[in-house]
Amino acid sequence: MSDRALAYLKEVAVAKGEPAWLDKRRKAARASFADTGFPHRRIEAWRYTDLARLMDKTDWKPAQPETGAILPPEGRSNPFGGIESWKLIFVNGFFRADLSDLAALPEGLEITSLGQALAAGTKFESIFDATGPEAIGSLADLNAACARDGAVIRVKAGVKLEKPLELIHYTTKGDGCASHLRHIVELGQDASLSVLEAQIGWGGHYLADRFMHVNLQARSNLTHVRVEDEDTQALHLTTLLAEIETDANYKATTLALGGRAGRMQSAIRFKGEGGNAVSDTAYLLRADQHLDTTMVADHAVPACNSAAQAKGVLAGRATGVFQSKVVVAPGAQKSDARQMSNALLLSRDAAMNAKPELEIYADDVQCAHGSTIGELDGDALFYLRSRGIEEPIARQLLISAFLAEVLENVPEELGRESLRARAENWFETDAEKGGSA
Repeated sequence: MSDRALAYLKEVAVAKGEPAWLDKRRKAARASFADTGFPHRRIEAWRYTDLARLMDKTDWKPAQPETGAILPPEGRSNPFGGIESWKLIFVNGFFRADLSDLAALPEGLEITSLGQALAAGTKFESIFDATGPEAIGSLADLNAACARDGAVIRVKAGVKLEKPLELIHYTTKGDGCASHLRHIVELGQDASLSVLEAQIGWGGHYLADRFMHVNLQARSNLTHVRVEDEDTQALHLTTLLAEIETDANYKATTLALGGRAGRMQSAIRFKGEGGNAVSDTAYLLRADQHLDTTMVADHAVPACNSAAQAKGVLAGRATGVFQSKVVVAPGAQKSDARQMSNALLLSRDAAMNAKPELEIYADDVQCAHGSTIGELDGDALFYLRSRGIEEPIARQLLISAFLAEVLENVPEELGRESLRARAENWFETDAEKGGSA
């Protein structure tokens, strides 16, 4: 590990004033991270994203709490602002009770700030034990060593919640500030919940690192809608670990637009038969943005279904990465796994790297993967132009149709129109900046 990475870990990692059980786990995480350091291209799962190089460019420092009013710039407001919901607001990696709305929580729904709970002496040992597969790299250890706050969300067995929960992260400080958050979402048997998550930032160059551990007991259902809209100079790292028991369902839809460079990685572990996991992602990149979307699905038991789909639009000199790996264990018969990456390049300088993989050790399965990289359909564009539609609008119509397969999966009551509007704002801004050229 580089000297700068060691200095970063020493500066940012939480090391003092914590209970013995947590101090032990922090030390173990720091030691594990120190052995490997930040992932680099020589690691197969990171061949397209050299995080070590990106991290070594900056002398990072821990973000500090922000107590003032939060005034997002135009176009960076909360995408779920008009939805009736409970709200957890984090600013620069710290919980803001004054901005959150957790009034009148129903029986069976427990929401706790990790920072406040740790300060009160509550044990959350399992939260810091969670790690992902090798493809996740050392980021789980980094987060365990550095996370100062987060959310603990628990829904008891049999509780079905119609009102969604918003999990909103704002980053307002640049100048090399780094924030780390660790969340856990646990649903008991036959429970259901919708989580609306947004990561929004401005202010320049910063690091936003977030780790979420999802634990779904038998027959529970979690709907997860995410918007990633960080500052164009930011580095963002998002890790999801989902453990899915018998007949439980996890459904995620993500819209990603921001960040100078980022990696959104998820690991699905099926722990009971009949589990289902669906992950749909739409991303729009311009200028010199880089986004790595990496997913791993571990079919360790029979009769589980996973589906991963990513649709990307890349303008300017942007680079996209799609990596998706399905592992079907011996004996995991009746597994069904689908992977698909579709990328639309709006510029000759844009680039896309796609690597879907299947690793199958059972014979009675249905598994498939595919990847396409192309341009806007010239005939369709000509047809629209011949009907009197100006070229920028015609291009926008075709791109909107391309992304619709993902965004249509968001229920109307969970912000579908807001996500569409967010994407349309990207089209307008890109046209103004000439990013499609």
